[in-house]
Amino acid sequence: MHWLFDFDLTLYGHDEFEVLDSLDRNITRFLMTRFRLSEPAADVLRHELWEKYRTTLNGLRALHGVRPEEYFDFIHSGENLLVPRCSAEKHALLQTLPGAKWVFTNARRDWAERGLRAMGIAECFDGLFDVEYFGWNSKPDPQVYAKLERQLDAHPDELILLDDRPANLATARSRGWRTVLVHPDAKTQRVECDLKIAHVLELQGQWMPLRSH
Repeated sequence: MHWLFDFDLTLYGHDEFEVLDSLDRNITRFLMTRFRLSEPAADVLRHELWEKYRTTLNGLRALHGVRPEEYFDFIHSGENLLVPRCSAEKHALLQTLPGAKWVFTNARRDWAERGLRAMGIAECFDGLFDVEYFGWNSKPDPQVYAKLERQLDAHPDELILLDDRPANLATARSRGWRTVLVHPDAKTQRVECDLKIAHVLELQGQWMPLRSH
């Protein structure tokens, strides 16, 4: 069994949205610098790229040939970035899950690793698959999922993905993975998945049925 955890807004939840918001502010600053935009205009562009291309980076690469290394080096620098809170509860939860545990994120490794260390859960994972590992391609691209299956040498029904974005779960589900929606509004969202939880800590006591269909 392989547990695959998204990082942003999954391993740390919407109750710590200020962490992602600090990163988004750096993305806005990157757009301001690169395209000489006002902050409001850059913020609008960030949202438009994210909506159309699934990530801001995808849009910047497609439309402007922005190098991923340049983008991530900028947005992961500075003193204003926040990190998630340390969580002994998450550490305890992860230790109870049988099988291998991996981080599967559209972020770059350094951002995710910083957050894992801050939460005190880095040691709980067998490894981390980031956007660079997939040649700067990202979820929900099916080729990303196929490469991960090959790397883990795993049958689809051995894989469980926890993610806050329904589109990412949809690709996984179409490949035969088991899926868990992690979102504060999970119970009211019309998303096909094996389990819906508001926060990753709710996995405690609810993960047993995921071991088999």
